[in-house]
Amino acid sequence: MLIKSVLTCLKVPNSIFSLVSHNEFLLSIVINSKSIQVCNKSFKRYLDYSNVPKLDEADLEEQFIRGSGPGGQATNKTNNAVLLKHKPTGLVVKCHETRSQWDNKKRAREILVTKLDNLLNKECSIEAQIHALEKKQQARNEYKKKKLNEMKKAFREREGLT
Repeated sequence: MLIKSVLTCLKVPNSIFSLVSHNEFLLSIVINSKSIQVCNKSFKRYLDYSNVPKLDEADLEEQFIRGSGPGGQATNKTNNAVLLKHKPTGLVVKCHETRSQWDNKKRAREILVTKLDNLLNKECSIEAQIHALEKKQQARNEYKKKKLNEMKKAFREREGLT
């Protein structure tokens, strides 16, 4: 849903597709949408997106399969689930989050990029960077809380309130 809102806000001219292939454009939207989600925690400026792997369509094997679970006839008769395999690494992603094949295809590519990033970049991946920043922020908050409690305790003792 966030990607749709980003696309509608951008109002991209048709000429951009002649400059950049469709999939690279979608990947840039996906990466930008992730940074938009991270922006709420104000970590965006600290993240390094330079090592995020790019997907090459020649390296992907894509199958559309029937989904399962709730949804009844619409789910059981349509091939809207996506099975995406990255040939060089052997990573396999199955996505059946929505009823739309197109949305599942985009989401499967997002998940595959994240998994590839985690596999190839390990501690330099986006998720690892976010985790490290959150841990650092949590330690900073705990230190502030501890210092504030010490100040309150010292004030109470000084004023004779305890």
